[in-house]
Amino acid sequence: MKDGLRFVDCDMHIMEPVDLFDRYLDARFKDRVNLQVGADGRPRRGTIVIDGLPTTQDAELQQYRKRNRPGTTHSTQPLSGSRLADTGRLDFAIDRKYNAEAQVMGMAMEGVDIAVLYPTTGLSLIARNNLDPQLSLALCRAYNNWIHEFCRYSPERLKFVAMLPVHDVHLASRELVRCVRELGAVGSFIRPNLVNGHYWHSNYWDPLLSLHEELDVTWGFHEGTGAWYSYFNELYGENRFYRHVASHWIEMQQALIAMIIGGVFEFHPKLRVGFLEAQNSWVPGLLSRIEWDYPQYRDSHAPYLSMTPREYFRRNCWAAVEGSEPEIEATAGLIGADRMCISTDYPHFDSNFPHVSTNLLKNVPREIAAQIFMGGAHLYAFGERHFREAAQAADRQLGGVAVGG
Repeated sequence: MKDGLRFVDCDMHIMEPVDLFDRYLDARFKDRVNLQVGADGRPRRGTIVIDGLPTTQDAELQQYRKRNRPGTTHSTQPLSGSRLADTGRLDFAIDRKYNAEAQVMGMAMEGVDIAVLYPTTGLSLIARNNLDPQLSLALCRAYNNWIHEFCRYSPERLKFVAMLPVHDVHLASRELVRCVRELGAVGSFIRPNLVNGHYWHSNYWDPLLSLHEELDVTWGFHEGTGAWYSYFNELYGENRFYRHVASHWIEMQQALIAMIIGGVFEFHPKLRVGFLEAQNSWVPGLLSRIEWDYPQYRDSHAPYLSMTPREYFRRNCWAAVEGSEPEIEATAGLIGADRMCISTDYPHFDSNFPHVSTNLLKNVPREIAAQIFMGGAHLYAFGERHFREAAQAADRQLGGVAVGG
């Protein structure tokens, strides 16, 4: 808990081990995945090449080298503190090679009861058009099997969302069932970029959306930067600053527009969707823009809609914050704090870990913070049983190194 408040981290990240594919990828596909190696010939962190293409275009597009030695990390947000780079705040995790023990230690530092884990490298593994569906499936199964084992360190507190081979919706559906029924996944994640040109309101996705409802699990939109199928690579080229800002807001907006106007929430009323790691101050303005056009276009272009955009959002959607945004309280007043959740974004370079939860409590009244801390519980359907089991697991870990320095 954080200062007596229950806290679900709706979007905490892991760092995949460099030998994940050596250990978990189907042998039939290993020659199609190439990793950087060190002088000892063993895999090391770096660009992953799949079927001859790196998983993202960032390295291909980058014209100028990034700062590669320690220096001052700047932040203009008074509540954010400095970012993680060069602060030493992750030394405990680096020493433990980002293992599950470090994950639980990070949760203790932030006061997290339950964390839902998202990938790092895995955000880009299958982020391209026209990937061989069977290779897409093999990559997803390798990741899902690994993250399942990772979570077994503390299954009451560590939860995961499945990576799905969306290049074939039926393969994706079968993998979702496997991950939920056999591995305990609490949902799936996908980037908001279009896959093989399939719009988010396309009937193509109906089997997968229906399964999320039937299995009572969450669909999480989570963007990254540099995906091969992202339009922003063409629009902004090598400048990652441009692309990072645009992708994390505009791609999310396009997905929400499609889900509302295209009737996804009308035809899938029990679907729970999270819009993650994109802040959420864009949501009220976007809903107002849709509602402005509603009287002119609803009858002619979307006669199937039976609710207003805000009603769909409040029934089906949650959008995440990262604690220090100055507009959180104002946004909560417009969309409701109960439709918000919070991500520590541990251990990514632009996270405010381990001050995310403290920043939120400084930033908004306690009653609003309490609702946001609990937003992830509603998004992923965690109830009293889940918190009781998580508390018991935390108590068992109190005497061990998992919550130590």
